[in-house]
Amino acid sequence: MLVCYVDEAGDIAPYELTDPASTPVFALAGVCADDSRADDLLMDYLRLKQRYEPTLQNRLLSDVIQHEVKGSSLRRNIRTPGSRNTRRRAISYLDQVLRLVEQYQGTIYGRVLIKLAGETYPPASTYPSAVAELATTLDQQARAVGTRSLMILDAQTKTKNEGNVHTITTRRYRHGGNMFPTFVESPVFGHSDTHALLQLADLLVSGVIYPAACAAYLPVMPGDPHRDPAYQVIRPAFGERMARLEYRYVDGNGDRRGGFRVIDRVGLRPARLLFHTP
Repeated sequence: MLVCYVDEAGDIAPYELTDPASTPVFALAGVCADDSRADDLLMDYLRLKQRYEPTLQNRLLSDVIQHEVKGSSLRRNIRTPGSRNTRRRAISYLDQVLRLVEQYQGTIYGRVLIKLAGETYPPASTYPSAVAELATTLDQQARAVGTRSLMILDAQTKTKNEGNVHTITTRRYRHGGNMFPTFVESPVFGHSDTHALLQLADLLVSGVIYPAACAAYLPVMPGDPHRDPAYQVIRPAFGERMARLEYRYVDGNGDRRGGFRVIDRVGLRPARLLFHTP
C-alpha cells in the first residue's frame, strides 16, 4: 500500500505587503512511501534526529518521536545573518532528510500558490481542491503499481479537517463511480508529534519547497523573511533532486499531470522554475 503524508507551509489568507506575518506563498505537499518501507524510513529518521540533537541520545523512543525539528525553524536558520555554521547545519539536515526519501524510493507532489497582494482565496475551495489534486495523483500512482493507498493529513481545526475530507468522500461515493478506487479510506488525520513521517513532509514543504518558491517567484527584498536572498541557495542545493522525486503521470487526455503544480498569481511564470534555475 502507498501512504502519502501531507503537510502545508504558509496559508491561504490574503497576502498583505505591510504585514511581516502575512505569507506570500501557500504550499501543500505530500511525501509518499510504500508501507513496506515506512517502518525502516521512520527508524532511520529517528536516528538522524538523534545524530543532530545530542540531547536525544539514550532517550525513550517516545521522546525522540515527539521532539520535532520544524521546517520553519530550519528556514529561519538559513536566513539568520552572520551565522554560517547555523546555516550549514540547517542545509545539512535537509540534505540528510532528502537522502532518506531517496533511499526509500519515496515520491513527492503538491500544489504551490504564489499569492497576489490583497487578493482573496476562498477557504472552502482553495485548500480542499489542493488536497483533491494530491489525492488524484496518489490514486493514479497506486493504480500504476496495482496497490491500495491512504492519505494522512496533518491535523488542523475540526472545521478545516471536515472540509478537506468531505471533498474526497463525496467523490468516492458519487453516482457514476468512485473517483479514487485505490483509497482504503477517505483521508485521515495525524499529529506530527505522534506521526513521525508527517515530520518529513513538514521538513520538505516548509524547509525546501516554501523557500524555493519564494526564491523562484518573488523579488529579493532584504529584511523580508519571505524574500530573503539567503533562500537563493535552496534550488541549487536541492532542486534537481526534488525534481527527480516528483511522481508524474499521463491522464486520459494525454496531458502530463502530477508532480508540483504552481499557480503564479504574480508573474504567471512556469512550474519548472520551482526546482530549476533559469
